[in-house]
Amino acid sequence: MLEIEKKTPVHIGLFGHIDSGKTAVVAVLSEFISTAGIDAHPQSKERGITIDLGFTSLVLDKYLITLVDGPGHADLIKISASSVEIIDCALIVIDVTKGPQIQTGEHLIMIESLNINDVIVVLNKIDLFKGDLDVEVKKIREFFGSTSYGSHVPIFSVSAKNQVGFEELKQGILEKIKTLDIKRNYEGSVIIPIDHHFSIKGRGAVITGTILKGRLKLNQDIDVIPVNTSGRVKTIQIFHQNVDEAKAGDRVGVNIKGLDIKKVYRGCYATNNKKAFDLCDLIDIQVKQNKLFKPKTQFGTQVHVTIGMFTSTGYLFPYFEKNGKKIQLKSSGDTNTYNAYLWLNEKVFINKERTTMLLSRLDLPPTTLRILGAAELIKISKEPPKLYKFKIKRGYVQNPEHAQGIVCSGLAQSFEGAKKLIGRKLEPPFTKIIGTFGTKGLVIVGIETKDQKVKKGDSVALKELRSFTLKSKKDLI
Repeated sequence: MLEIEKKTPVHIGLFGHIDSGKTAVVAVLSEFISTAGIDAHPQSKERGITIDLGFTSLVLDKYLITLVDGPGHADLIKISASSVEIIDCALIVIDVTKGPQIQTGEHLIMIESLNINDVIVVLNKIDLFKGDLDVEVKKIREFFGSTSYGSHVPIFSVSAKNQVGFEELKQGILEKIKTLDIKRNYEGSVIIPIDHHFSIKGRGAVITGTILKGRLKLNQDIDVIPVNTSGRVKTIQIFHQNVDEAKAGDRVGVNIKGLDIKKVYRGCYATNNKKAFDLCDLIDIQVKQNKLFKPKTQFGTQVHVTIGMFTSTGYLFPYFEKNGKKIQLKSSGDTNTYNAYLWLNEKVFINKERTTMLLSRLDLPPTTLRILGAAELIKISKEPPKLYKFKIKRGYVQNPEHAQGIVCSGLAQSFEGAKKLIGRKLEPPFTKIIGTFGTKGLVIVGIETKDQKVKKGDSVALKELRSFTLKSKKDLI
């Protein structure tokens, strides 16, 4: 029997446009199929497409390689996004007869946003390709040259149907793996994002996932959060082989006695330390918006947020800081990096050691890029924060040539109101409010240069900061 626990675990995610042949490539590469294997979901067979995460593996040299196959369909991108937390490298499958397509680019931006720095490109369906393969490879290199991965990415041409080119691909995967700088943390809390869960008659609850941190042992007590159910570890398997212990990096199936499996869903975590997580729905984040994402992010834009294996919805409230005050940013404009408050529609658990999340706009049509970018947690907010916004009050020049100065109306409605405005700064070309004029709210305003031409009816703008407490989008609506 293969001593599977002595192999070094590596996880490779497969990405690409629907019908590029990802699952067919996986089928040829795989030596071991897990319970959640190739298109195991009943609807996958019925619809003829991958609709859930599939897990299979192969052994290359000293490595146990888990292949994580996610959907290529545009409507299922959040399922593919959920796999990124557990992978070390990405394999991008492209139909050579069609070249890069919409979801090819979308998946690349998704994995780039979540700091997956290494990719391997597989050109599939060469059995159907009638053109010059060398020319096509050159085109693919030019395409990748426009991404952060560069034009020197490893490219392999295969036919999954005829099982051609796979020895070269396996050798390429092995060479890439040897260059990866993979760091596993075997100490401290056990943290396992749950990707599948089920019950086996006579055995009870089983969860599957990839251990992000720590060591899992037999008879260990485990909690599943946030659903508040727990149990004791009865058996641990790594691709159908029973082991006494598993560690960070291992993909495991765990039989847990006493666990209420009906409460569990993808996105839950199995852990022996609930304090390794924060429960929250309002967080302060730094957004790194992808430069290819064109829509502007407004104050209160709805987004989909993928944290680990769970995707929720929420609202973004961008702001900028000036003189210690957080000021509302009405739109992200052309800014690619900005701070924002993210108010989620439900409370979620955030792993304190993995604070990067993916932001998407899945309300946009799938023919456009929907990956907004990534965000890094700055701080969790216990209470709605105080923000500031500029309020502009407009008045008009009533008399530009009065002996006392330029007379302006509309900024105040009474003499008392006008008195309170004395000294307030105005938008150029005016400087500030110098004094009152008469008893009906008129004011005298200064101007930057005396030779500035001002005429009756010119707009005078008083721009002031006003504080407000951020409210949820539901309250705003």
